[in-house]
This record gives sequence, structure tokens and C-alpha cells, in this order.
Amino acid sequence: MGEGHEMRWGGLAGIGAVIFAVVGRIVMGGMPQLTNAAGVVAMYLAGHRAQIMWGTILYAIAISLFLWFGAALSTAFRRADDKSDAPTVVLAGFILVSAIAFMAISVFAGMTYAMTEYRALLLFSPAPYATMTIVGTVAGIAVALTLAATAVAIARTHVFPMWMAWFAGIVALLQLLAAFTLGITGGVLVPGGWLETYVPGVLAALWMLAASGLLVREHLPTVRLRAPHVMGGHA
Repeated sequence: MGEGHEMRWGGLAGIGAVIFAVVGRIVMGGMPQLTNAAGVVAMYLAGHRAQIMWGTILYAIAISLFLWFGAALSTAFRRADDKSDAPTVVLAGFILVSAIAFMAISVFAGMTYAMTEYRALLLFSPAPYATMTIVGTVAGIAVALTLAATAVAIARTHVFPMWMAWFAGIVALLQLLAAFTLGITGGVLVPGGWLETYVPGVLAALWMLAASGLLVREHLPTVRLRAPHVMGGHA
């Protein structure tokens, strides 16, 4: 039962990661896009300093829970198939995404604090703000790698139903395509825009909630490895 509870705690961590991330995004308010005028970024940072600081804390909690979820997911794959490298790649992907996210959100909070403390620096705020937006876009490649490895692990181990593998693969493809919007300077596909950011992000969150629900509901056997269907029944 200990292993089952371990999986369930990992699933609860995944659900918590989505909740904290959504609340953190709401707390930060309407963030400017790269196509907005330079003064809009300065006004946003100056008027939302407290919200950005609180949002950073919520995001940091979400990232920690996200990593916990990834570790539980990798463990589930490893118990079902200890011969494959896919669980290791899945765990490495979650660590990579978490490291990038921690760096990005910490730098954004530090940038906001410094520029609102020394108001003259707000004149230069569009440059670092655009840099952080581009970092987020490039990070989509790391997310795509993680989800692709997860899809392969699901297909190999059948820890989850096969539709979860297809779902992860589709989201991975969308995340990868979103990274190629890097050279676009206007329109709905501009980096940081709602289509490039929120569509893959919402789908990834839905996948994570589904995977978390399966981890919470069921657990892996402790003795059988390479079990054909240890969670979620037949594909």
C-alpha cells in the first residue's frame, strides 16, 4: 500500500501544480504582449508589483509540485518497465522544465522588483520583458521533449490508457510548433500571444489533470514488472 499512496501523493501534487499555476496567473493580472507599446509594459510592472511578487510565490509552489508529479510519473513507468530508458528521459525532462521555469519566474520577479524600486529603469523594461517572453517560448521545446518521452513510455508500459499517449503526443507537437513562432513579430502567433501560449498550455494542463486523476485513483503493483495493463485498463 505504501507504493500506492506514493503514486496517489504524486497525483495530488500534479493537481495542486495546475491549481497553483492557474491562481498565480490570475493574480498577476493581464500581462502585456510583445506587440503592445513600450509604455504599456512599464505601466504593468509599476501597477502590479505586489501581484507579481505574490504570483511568483504561487508559481514557485506550482513548479515544485510539478516536479513531484514528474518524479511519481517516472517511478510509475520504471516499475512497469525497468528495461527502458524512457522513464529516465521523462524524469530528466521534468527536471529540465522545472529548472527553466524556476529561472524564468525568479528573474521576472527580480526584474520587476528592481525596476519598480528604481523607477528610472522602467524606461528600459520592454527589453528584459521581451527577453523573458522569448525564454518562455523556447522553453516549449523542453516541454515538448518531456511530453513526447511520456507518450513513448505510456505506449511501451500501458501504465495509462493509450489515448493518454496520443493526447501527450499531440500536446508535444503543439508545444514544438509554438516554439517556431519565434520569428513572428505580429498577429495572433506572436510569442507570448494567447494562441501560441494558452492553447498548448491549457491542453498540457488538461493532460496533467487526467494523468494525476489516474495516479490518485489507482496504484502500481509492487512485484510485477512489465505488467501489460497496470493502470487504466485496456487501451
